[in-house]
Amino acid sequence: MFSICVRLTWAVLALACLVSPVRAQTRALSVEDIVSTEAFGRASISPDGRWAVYEKRGPYDSAPRYDLGPRSTWTILDVWRVDLSRLDAAPKRLLPSEPVGLILGPWSPDGRRLAVYRLRGDRLELGVVTAAERTVHWTELTPEMPTTGGALEWASDDVLLALVRPDGSLPWLLRYYAGPGPALTRAWDRTARGDAASRTIVDTEDGAFRVIPDGEEQALVRLDLASGTTTRLAEGAIRDFASSPNGQTVAVLKAGEVIPVAPDHVVQMGVPRRGRLEMYALDGGGVAAVEGWDVAPHLLRWSPSGDALLVWGRRDAAAWADGALLRATPDGRAAVAWQGDLQVRPEGADIDQLRGVQADWLDGQPIFLARRPGSERFDWYRASATGTAVNLTEGLTAPPARLAAVGPEGATVFADQSLWSLTETGAAPVADAGQALREVVIGDIEKAFRLRANTAPHQAWVTGIDGGGQVQVLGAGHGPVSRQSLGEPLGASGRMIATSPSAALAVRASGMVESLSLMTAGGERVLDRVNAGLSAVHLSVPTRIDHLDGYGRPATSWLFLPSGEDGRAPKGLIVDVYPGAVEQGWTGPFNLTYSLRAAVLAGSGYAVLSAALPNDRPDSWKADVQAANVEAAVEAALEAFSQLPADRIAVAGHSWGGLVALNLATRSQRYRSVIAWAGMSEMISEWGEFTPVTRVLPEGGPMMRNQQGWLETGQGGISGPPWVDLEAYLASSPVLAADRITAPVLLITADRDYVPMSQAEQMFSARYRLGGRARLITYWGEEHMLWSPANIRDLYAQIFSWLDETLGPPPSGAGDGRGKGGAPRP
Repeated sequence: MFSICVRLTWAVLALACLVSPVRAQTRALSVEDIVSTEAFGRASISPDGRWAVYEKRGPYDSAPRYDLGPRSTWTILDVWRVDLSRLDAAPKRLLPSEPVGLILGPWSPDGRRLAVYRLRGDRLELGVVTAAERTVHWTELTPEMPTTGGALEWASDDVLLALVRPDGSLPWLLRYYAGPGPALTRAWDRTARGDAASRTIVDTEDGAFRVIPDGEEQALVRLDLASGTTTRLAEGAIRDFASSPNGQTVAVLKAGEVIPVAPDHVVQMGVPRRGRLEMYALDGGGVAAVEGWDVAPHLLRWSPSGDALLVWGRRDAAAWADGALLRATPDGRAAVAWQGDLQVRPEGADIDQLRGVQADWLDGQPIFLARRPGSERFDWYRASATGTAVNLTEGLTAPPARLAAVGPEGATVFADQSLWSLTETGAAPVADAGQALREVVIGDIEKAFRLRANTAPHQAWVTGIDGGGQVQVLGAGHGPVSRQSLGEPLGASGRMIATSPSAALAVRASGMVESLSLMTAGGERVLDRVNAGLSAVHLSVPTRIDHLDGYGRPATSWLFLPSGEDGRAPKGLIVDVYPGAVEQGWTGPFNLTYSLRAAVLAGSGYAVLSAALPNDRPDSWKADVQAANVEAAVEAALEAFSQLPADRIAVAGHSWGGLVALNLATRSQRYRSVIAWAGMSEMISEWGEFTPVTRVLPEGGPMMRNQQGWLETGQGGISGPPWVDLEAYLASSPVLAADRITAPVLLITADRDYVPMSQAEQMFSARYRLGGRARLITYWGEEHMLWSPANIRDLYAQIFSWLDETLGPPPSGAGDGRGKGGAPRP
């Protein structure tokens, strides 16, 4: 009956929309809208299926502080709980006596307890909630936020392992944003008082960077919630840990000696220190070190029995590519499980702080994702006892990049639009699974690579979506699959945020309004909504522009036309550039304040072309190649839409896109205005200049590898340092071609940006010296993005004012720019 009622409700709503004689009044999206949006965050369902919890963010501009970067919104997050045992249960605040500032952690295995964080001022604290009673025990411990591993893990129903900061200071991921300002002020104050030296000291020798004094330490603690005791298990520079399924051992990965930078090769996010693995007995029985191996981040995978741990290791003098898949045991011994000529990373890529080896266990044997030399195809291989590797997915057209679940009967994967079981002999289709299936993957930006790629759940079910958008819970195994449909078809506007064997949570968007729905076999009901007051806002829906890129290959750009219904022409056309990425539509309110958003620009009367700019060729980084690709997209858009103003075109880009915009300005007179935000202009100083954080807080580690690696082996595309390929650095520096720029240039920078302010300042100085038109806007206390709502408002106001000044007046009929533009030509 519940299912029938839900379907009737949806039908009635649809019919009401069809027969309504008067269309609802709509208005264009404004900047004020985006800084006031609410949003849903992460969610989860307890392992016992009893409870659902979700994060809900208050209005963006209601936060008490914005100096924590993207995590400033943690200060206005709240957690809500739903009792899934009652069909009509309404969401309730998880902790009604606590103010906002709560962040979700993991569930205990039995679903009785939930770890949470609270952020109060400059203190982050770990708590444990009893879900049924909605009570919390605050531990007075500050959890760490490691970039390459986990911070919390339940060893049993009553035992929680936590990586904490003994001094109670904020984790580095928060201090990176909030720390430099106060630290600089304290340094200035010491100098002003004259009673203490005020300086930092950094050392380099033999390719190693050292801070004097050096290092920070963490502690791994064991919280026994049944007895109320807390025990310190390990301390030092801990980067990751993982407890065995049998609850007897915890593997701890520590940072060891500094790894010198190679003279002939630098990796942008290279691993800065050796990884040293230690095994700790959870009963206090001692510690065993795994000697002789530099262990890579991102892989600490215990066998189901807990008798062995999979890691990737190398000898200290070896490259990561020459390493081996190791089987480490609790007594500290390590044996090679596989080593050969298969490659575990893409061509030209290395293991670094963001990506690593993917591996797991299958019937007691290691399996891993790898490719043959010279091939771009990755398959899953089983490491055999003889040292060879057996390809398990060679029969699949498109092998999966991840495992959906692992169980005693094998691993379950989604591939070739169906469900497959991986066994020791290969991949077999799961009977009756159906076709056009794709996996439901829950995104979580806070999870490190290991927690996203190397922790496939040990469970007998998976969640997929069929070709009709229906969410399906599917049994995993060899026999005929069990199947259960949840809720209504998801559709293009929906996204999953939590799943379980019997229920799921989904967010559905209708314009700016988002609804959180509970999906079960009995139907679907709305639990909560955000941005209900913005239901009248009309979002520009992008139009697909198919064309050939500068290489003559098929490409797709996207055109956003001005919001509104009064038929007026666009004020101008803004060409948004960033290599390898295009904006294709609505990204949700959680990310709407990030960067420049086409929907906001379209809401103010401009057409916006997100140009397809390929980044998959060795020469894609070259300015002439980028210019040809952008020109191809612009010509296709002008051909398709007759009302686009070919004489009022601006080019805009952020970060690498800012560099592209400046390069275009040196090579084309098509653009009447140029906007470069956080863009580079001079590559030698970009290669070598310290970032603001490295200057003030060098104990956080140097960013020289990031800057140098970006240019030498990353997006910058130059194959060496300046003394190796000086001509490439000069050719990639638009400031050295500033005399060829004829259009006015708006430069936007910030004092905490890792793209130094000097990049914009040098271009401004060149325009000044040449007598050209330029404007430099510097935001203080901001970094690569803007987080303060006042600064976001000002940014768009400055951009719109600049466009009014430089594009010239729109033709009669353009008015406030709410027109739809011309219809596509056939």
